[in-house]
Amino acid sequence: MPANFNHSAVPHSPPDFSESLAALRAKSPVLTESSKPPLGVVLGSGLGGLADAIESPTVIPYGEIPGLAASTAAGHRGEFIVGHLASRPIIAMAGRLHVYEGHSLPDVTRPVALMAGIGISELVVSCAAGGLNPGFSVGDLVLLDEHSSWLDGKLGAPPTLFQAAECPAPEQASATGWFRRHLSTCDPQLDQIAHQTARKHGFRLRRGMYLAVSGPNYETRAECRMMRGLGADLVGMSTVPEILCASSAGVRTLGISVVTNLALPDAPVTADHADVLEVCERAANRLQQIVRAIATHGA
Repeated sequence: MPANFNHSAVPHSPPDFSESLAALRAKSPVLTESSKPPLGVVLGSGLGGLADAIESPTVIPYGEIPGLAASTAAGHRGEFIVGHLASRPIIAMAGRLHVYEGHSLPDVTRPVALMAGIGISELVVSCAAGGLNPGFSVGDLVLLDEHSSWLDGKLGAPPTLFQAAECPAPEQASATGWFRRHLSTCDPQLDQIAHQTARKHGFRLRRGMYLAVSGPNYETRAECRMMRGLGADLVGMSTVPEILCASSAGVRTLGISVVTNLALPDAPVTADHADVLEVCERAANRLQQIVRAIATHGA
């Protein structure tokens, strides 16, 4: 999403991963005191209101953790929210980092790597996305059962590397961009819980392939035609690096997009960031129901 860039917020020589992890642990003892593993959540554009559902929250700005960059994008608060949800310890990223802000892929994935290092067993990653599939409607929730990334090599970010060996440690995945490729990043159990929740509460849940692009500009009509021709159902500017980093560290993942605008070649309406945030706010309750169900049944 468009942002006021603040390249000075990007750390050029981040401290050792263990130092960052120790700082996060010291500020979030609730995550290690419970017998249940924590649940991790990434809250995308306009979805930070979900953090209000967390009980007895502790707010940890990214700036208080050594090595974490500041988020400059509108609708991204740039802080961890730690507490409980449905009697389960939870850590939520209220705001993420983007390649278009000038961050490298290691910077973008470092918060998720820290959550993996602190012991989360599942990660729900939410995001706003443009709908390329003509069958989608604004406000739809879409599970990301496939993805493709065009983020590699943008703005100085190193190419994402893949391996088929054992899961690397979280700090290795984040620091090197060395992620393990998965046929699907949609965990079957979490997928089932999400669909059961949608049926219970009477809302529709879609599936689709998410294409990650560098941004910050919204896609042109010509680009929409090309992306749809390649099989993409959604287009956004985030999510894939975080999911790959968590999956590579052995964390079960579920990606959910809110369709905030229709990125159709012949659509007369263009995307506006204020409208994107408004749609996300309306979808927040449905997303909260899914996250709460996973907190209850996913561990």
